[in-house]
Amino acid sequence: MKYGGNPKRPGCRKLETTAEDSLNVRGLKNNVKRKAMFLFCKEIKANILFLQETHSGKEEETFWKHQWGDSILYSHGTTHSAGVMILFNKFAGRVIDHKSDGMGHWIMVLVEVCEQKIILINVYGYNNRSLNRNMMSNLSKLIANWSNTYGSTQVITGGDFNLAPNSWLDRQPQRGKQPEHDSIICDFCTTTNMIDYWRMTNPNTKKYTWFSPSNKNVCSRLDYWLVSQTVSSYVTKLLDNWRPITLLCNDYKLLAL
Repeated sequence: MKYGGNPKRPGCRKLETTAEDSLNVRGLKNNVKRKAMFLFCKEIKANILFLQETHSGKEEETFWKHQWGDSILYSHGTTHSAGVMILFNKFAGRVIDHKSDGMGHWIMVLVEVCEQKIILINVYGYNNRSLNRNMMSNLSKLIANWSNTYGSTQVITGGDFNLAPNSWLDRQPQRGKQPEHDSIICDFCTTTNMIDYWRMTNPNTKKYTWFSPSNKNVCSRLDYWLVSQTVSSYVTKLLDNWRPITLLCNDYKLLAL
C-alpha cells in the first residue's frame, strides 16, 4: 500500500512513499532463509512489513534485530508455529504504543506520522473458527479502546487471517450452493467500520494468496488488508501483482497494500 495521508495537512507529502507489505514466511529459524527474507524485504522498499508464522522466540530478538538493521516488534509463537512480527524500514514516524497477545497471533501498534495517529494490526489467524472469532472480537474491543484513548479513527489490519471472505470468489473450488460471506470477517468489519479494500476495488476478480502444496488447483484468498473508511480515501496505490516467493515459502504470495 502507498498511503497518501491527508492532503490538507501541509508538509505531509512524504507519506506518499509510506508503503506496507504482508507475508506469511512459514518460519524464520533457518539463518540462510532469514537472511534471504530480510534482504528481500529491504529490496521491496516497504516502510512497514507484517510477517506471519515467524516461529520466533524471546531469545532471538536481539540477534534478529541486528540482522534486520532497524526496529522490530514481536509477538512470539513456538519454534514450529505462529509468531508475528512488524518490521520498520526507514519509517519516518514514531511508535506511540504497542501490545500483543503473547501467543504469536496478533500484534498491534499505534504510530504517528505527519501528526496523524494510525493503528496497525498484524494478524495470523487460527485454524479454528471459535478461536478466530474470539480473537477478532477481542481486537474489535482493543481498537475501540485505543480509538477512544488516542483519538485515532485510522486503522489498518492485515495478515494471514486463515479465513476466506467469500465462499465463491475467494476459494477454488468454491464452497456451498451459493456464495456466502464469512461471518467472522463480516462481524469484525461491521463493528470496526472497516472494509476489504482489495475486494472493494476488485468486486468480481478471483485472485488467491494461498495454494495447496499438494494440489495447485486448491487455493484461497486468506491474506488481505482491512482498512477503516477514514484510511481508504488516502490509499494511493494497491498492488495486485502479488509476487510468489518461490524459494522461501512456496505456498504463499506477498500481499502489498
